Amino acid sequence: MAMSDTTTTVTTATETSGIFAEAVGGIATIVLAIIALGGTSEPFLLAIATIVFGAALLIEATSIGTDYIHLPAAFGGEAGTGGLGAVLLAGVAGIILGVLALIGIFASVLTAAAVIVFGSAMILSSSAMANLQSMKSRVYGGTSFSMVSSATSGAQALAGIAAIVLGILSVTGMHSQPLALVGLLVLGAALLATGNGMNNAFVAVFRTRSPNV
Repeated sequence: MAMSDTTTTVTTATETSGIFAEAVGGIATIVLAIIALGGTSEPFLLAIATIVFGAALLIEATSIGTDYIHLPAAFGGEAGTGGLGAVLLAGVAGIILGVLALIGIFASVLTAAAVIVFGSAMILSSSAMANLQSMKSRVYGGTSFSMVSSATSGAQALAGIAAIVLGILSVTGMHSQPLALVGLLVLGAALLATGNGMNNAFVAVFRTRSPNV
């Protein structure tokens, strides 16, 4: 009975915590980056995309954190957040850098720096995501759930590494804005495809197909 109540608690958090919320930010980042890469208001849209992704990263970190809050009951102690606080700070820092770039203060350098910060945050987020999904898999069981969780956290880490490389290349000044835009495009796509909201949706599908869990 206790395990059933615990599962219900975690399930409620899973189904209400950030369902697709961060995906909206991911889509917006992708759209802005593509339009800018097409040659339309590149500096302006780069700064806006930086701000949008920073906000999306905040939503993602909050979503993961909300799920973590409900996990200690299932595991009899505090659940480690795996650097989630640093992800929140990265989101705030990205927004600040985007705003400064928007008003014209070292725009190319600051947006490139934001991409590097976001890439690092995605690596930290992948660690927090892997830990979180591992705990959920112990509650719900299922090999498929565990495999998909590992794949999504791995994809986030790879996207983070790619963004860091693109950000560093952008800082050097060679094709600075296009490289930063490509970095944001990669990050937006990764957040859209592997964010906590998408993982929560998979949990809901998994539970529907496994009613005894």
